[in-house]
Parts: sequence; C-alpha cells; structure tokens
Amino acid sequence: MADPPPPRAAVRPGGGLARRRPGLTGTDGLLVLMTAIWGVNYIVIKAALKVFSPLAFNAARFLLAAPAVGLVAWAWHTRRPSRRALVQLAGLGLLGHTIYQLSYIEGMARARAGSAALIMAAVPVLTAAASHGLGHERLRRQDVAGLALSTVSLAILVVGGDAGARGGAVAGNLLILLAAVLWTAYTLWAKSLVDTLGPVATTAWSMGLGAVPLLAICAPAALAQPWAAVTPAAWGAVLFSSLLSLALAYLIWYRGVERLGATRTAFYSNFSPAITLLAAWPLLGEVPTVWQLAGAAGVFGSLAVVRS
Repeated sequence: MADPPPPRAAVRPGGGLARRRPGLTGTDGLLVLMTAIWGVNYIVIKAALKVFSPLAFNAARFLLAAPAVGLVAWAWHTRRPSRRALVQLAGLGLLGHTIYQLSYIEGMARARAGSAALIMAAVPVLTAAASHGLGHERLRRQDVAGLALSTVSLAILVVGGDAGARGGAVAGNLLILLAAVLWTAYTLWAKSLVDTLGPVATTAWSMGLGAVPLLAICAPAALAQPWAAVTPAAWGAVLFSSLLSLALAYLIWYRGVERLGATRTAFYSNFSPAITLLAAWPLLGEVPTVWQLAGAAGVFGSLAVVRS
C-alpha cells in the first residue's frame, strides 16, 4: 500500500520550516532495507577491489545501474523534464554520480570498510548543519553539541581510525570524508527536483547524465582491466553493488527525501556502520581498532544528542 501524501510543512514565525513528526510509514521500512544494503555494500566493494581496479569497478556497475533505473523510469511513465530541469539534473548528476562516486570508490580502495562506513555516518549531522545554514530549519543547542561531538569523532576516525593499516589509509579516510560532504550537498540539492519531478525521474535522469562523464573518466581503467580473470564471485559483487546498492537504494533514498525530507532520510544512514563493522570482522579480517571504537562511540553519541 502506498504511503499517504506528505503533509504540507508549517512555516515557523521568522522563517524556516516547522518539524514534522509523522509516524512510521512504508517508506521508513524501505529505508531500513536501504540501510542494510549499504551496510553490506562496503564489504562487497572491498572484496571486489581485490579483483577490479577502482575505476573499472565503477564503470562496470554504472553500465548496469544507469540503464536499470532508466527502465524503471520508462515503466513508470515519467515525463520528460524541461530544459531548465535538465540543466539542474546534469549538475546534480555531475555532483552526485560523477565527483561523489570518484571520491567514494578511491577512498574505499584505501580505507578500511568499517572506517568508511563510520565516516559516512556523519551525513545526518552534516545535513542538519547545512539545512540550518540554508534556513530550512533551526539548530537547537543539542544540535550544535551533536555537531561538535561528531566533528571531533570524525577527526579521530580520519586520522587514527586506520592506525596500523597499510599506507594511504588516512588519504582514503579523507576521500570518504569528502564523499560525505558531497553526498550531503547532493541530497539537499535534489530535494527541490524530487518535489517537482518525483523520485524515479530524478534518480534516472541524474544518474544517466552523471554516468556519461564518469564512464569517460573510467574508460582507460576499464580497458586495462583483465576481464577474463574476473571470477564469478566478483561479477556477483558487481551485480549487488549496481542493481541493489546503486539502482534500488538510490530510488529508495529519493523516495525518502520526497516523503520524509532530507534530514529524516539521512538519519537512516547512521545504522549502516553497525552492519559493516560486524560483517567486516569475520569476512575481511578487519578487527575494530581502539580509534574506530572511540570514533564510533562519538558518532553514535552525536546522533543520540541530536535526536534527543
């Protein structure tokens, strides 16, 4: 059964939107599924990067994901965006499907899966701070405290979260942090387009347009990839990371942005690290470090403060 249409947001005196407190809906359930997919995806990517080069892996999964989402949009009978909307969608695709994906996959190639997931868990706090700066909502004292705690925790994770790991881990963490900032900007920018075009059309057009420069950048690595040596398990990783983590999860994310708003949707990304950390230990041999545990406590603590 479809969710009821979202209620109109009330405007606070002095500007800004009043906070909505709807109960749990089918969209919340889908976001839980998305969280599980993304939590497992960190493990899947780390395993796949033992076979693929980072850019070749990105090329393979976007060659599958972009047409898949396009087929969903076609079956959904979405209308063609206006020229002005297409320009915005091209910019959105460049930000969220080109630059973000390059930063994310190169970071994943260097960082531990658990650290990457924990750093990306800062997205809700970054989203709340950005929404405040844009005048969408006001930050309370506990929001400011949560932001400060999250900032310190991120510093611990970025600098010390991969202590003892192979070289380049800190650079990988910094790339993942950049990806978190890019994803926050992408989510907030998408909100107006989602409200106008709907989640399916916004996902399909932004992914399709963003895939063009991404594939051009990844082409040399894809041509150099020894495809004959790719194992069935590695192809399974491509299928999971493209059709589930990119296509399905992006559609769910945009539906959440449309139905629940950017901040509440971003809140769900905090649960992926728990899945990643638990799975990375037996599957990748990533024993949580003291720095990771300290950073995780701070990230989840900041969430508790913000949600109080």
